[in-house]
Amino acid sequence: MAPKKKPAGDGDSELWDNFKKLWDKSNKEFEITSKLTCSALEKIIDGGEAPSACKCWNFDSEFDPMAFQVFCHCLRQSAYIDIDAIRLWKCGDGDKAVRSVCYYLDMQPEPGVKDLQFTDNGITELGCEFLGRTLGPAGNKVVNLLMLDYNKFGTPGVLKLSQGLSQNATLRKLSLNYCGIGEDGGQYIAQIVMFYKNCLECLHLRGNYLRNVGVVEVFNSCRRKEALAELDVFDNKFRDSDAVVKALTELFENNVTLVKYDLRGNLISDQGASRLVQAMVGKAHLQEVLVTERLPAKTHEALRDQLGAAKGKKKGKKK
Repeated sequence: MAPKKKPAGDGDSELWDNFKKLWDKSNKEFEITSKLTCSALEKIIDGGEAPSACKCWNFDSEFDPMAFQVFCHCLRQSAYIDIDAIRLWKCGDGDKAVRSVCYYLDMQPEPGVKDLQFTDNGITELGCEFLGRTLGPAGNKVVNLLMLDYNKFGTPGVLKLSQGLSQNATLRKLSLNYCGIGEDGGQYIAQIVMFYKNCLECLHLRGNYLRNVGVVEVFNSCRRKEALAELDVFDNKFRDSDAVVKALTELFENNVTLVKYDLRGNLISDQGASRLVQAMVGKAHLQEVLVTERLPAKTHEALRDQLGAAKGKKKGKKK
């Protein structure tokens, strides 16, 4: 199929052409023959679509590290910034891929990338250090979603992240699911959340090992965050100790914008859940509080009734 004619006035077409020429030249220079698998590139190069119509660049298979490094360097050198999302899903290049993307994100003017994902990519604390630097106080001010799920960098990694993200004022969603973060990592997540300019709306931490100590650190840090609306601590191996229930009760009381909690997969007893139900009384802002399915049906019914009562009270106020 012949390439479609480029629309007149397509603002990024010249930059795309410059990038493509530089990329082709660099591939020959470095003798790169492997192809990067990316749906956006295929649509533009093979399908003839306008670059402005393909702004989400998803890489979902393993690639040659050198090929990806050259690709990111060419993006920066050609000043091509019209990309909304860069997503690497199980590409296997680990910290090298992170470094290449960060090199691109550090350019001026800043790329348009808002959505940044490295899922199951073998990232270590070194990659987290790169990201912390790029998304820190003197770095990128555009990225508002960072997803690092299934990278086992643990507490050392979240420590490196916190050194930059603890002064980040643009992230809206942070997802660190199944990253092997231990109970000593809760303090570093808390440092990220407590920054006075922090504007996180969604914080996802499922499948880690925060346990009682770490999750209390996280709950306490969320108490006065006006933007935060959703907190996911599914399967973090914590129990309904007095400290955990107290921290949750104070969180219900103090943060009226935090409306969704996922507490499933943790060791919350029937007695602990009953204490949470009591703490929810009069909290009209709560929309969803999920707990383990192993609790008796009457406890789940009490939770639903309390949430229903809160919703009814909220609707009544609007009238």
